[in-house]
Amino acid sequence: MIKLRVYAKLNLALNVLSREQDGYHQLDMVNQSISLFDEIRIVPRPDERISVHCDKNIGVINTAWTSASEFAKKFGTGGCDITIKKGIPMKGGLGGSSADAAGVLVALAKWHNVPLEDVYPIAETVGSDVKYMMTGGLARVCGKGEQVQTIESDSLIYFVVVMPEFGLSTRKVFETFDQNPDFNFANNDELIKAVKNEDLAQIRDNVHNGLQQTAFKTEPKLKDIFDKVIKFGKTCMTGSGSCLFLVADSLGDSQYIADQICKQGVFAVPAESRAFGIEFVEFKI
Repeated sequence: MIKLRVYAKLNLALNVLSREQDGYHQLDMVNQSISLFDEIRIVPRPDERISVHCDKNIGVINTAWTSASEFAKKFGTGGCDITIKKGIPMKGGLGGSSADAAGVLVALAKWHNVPLEDVYPIAETVGSDVKYMMTGGLARVCGKGEQVQTIESDSLIYFVVVMPEFGLSTRKVFETFDQNPDFNFANNDELIKAVKNEDLAQIRDNVHNGLQQTAFKTEPKLKDIFDKVIKFGKTCMTGSGSCLFLVADSLGDSQYIADQICKQGVFAVPAESRAFGIEFVEFKI
């Protein structure tokens, strides 16, 4: 049996560079793994069947199932039973479904002694964040998500993650963006330098999401939440929403701010950076 934790991510910066003819967008992002996680258990089967059970409704055909199926197809391996316990909100921009897919691929690669480089093509077809989530940590991610530059960093940054009760459709947000593009870019080089130096003031100055204003137009309730939260500090959206985040001065500060935001009727939790995206808890085959 294999047990692992797959960690959420924040887009500390998300620049939309252009829209391609195939409908996808060229992006330039700074991603950071954080301490929120899903738990995954994988048990080998004697046959070729693949099953996925989850404590949330993620559908019969989901990223974990697709990843396992494509892995088995490519490498001629057998089946498995996958159980997922969700700790990462769905449709929040924290990469939960991509983390699940990445966790399955990394676990199966370790189980069957397959180099991760040989698995990356599967990751790229399953989802744009999956390749990054296989390694996680601090990274600059460009293109459609296939260009991942992992950045060595042992920095410890504290965050407050704000989780609205609703999610946003990535497709709808991008479609709305295309109707009125906002090409206002963050300085990702300065942001990466700030994270490595744990320069909190510079991190706050450079966090940015080019989809944020579009998301507010798509879902005005998110703007209402943003207006409640921003009085506690510089606030930024992750992914295509709906989750928001703030950079905190310390662990105690993150706990205090999260508590104060909750008193405003908005759910928030403290979190901290992680230097990796996947952590094995148990590995017995």
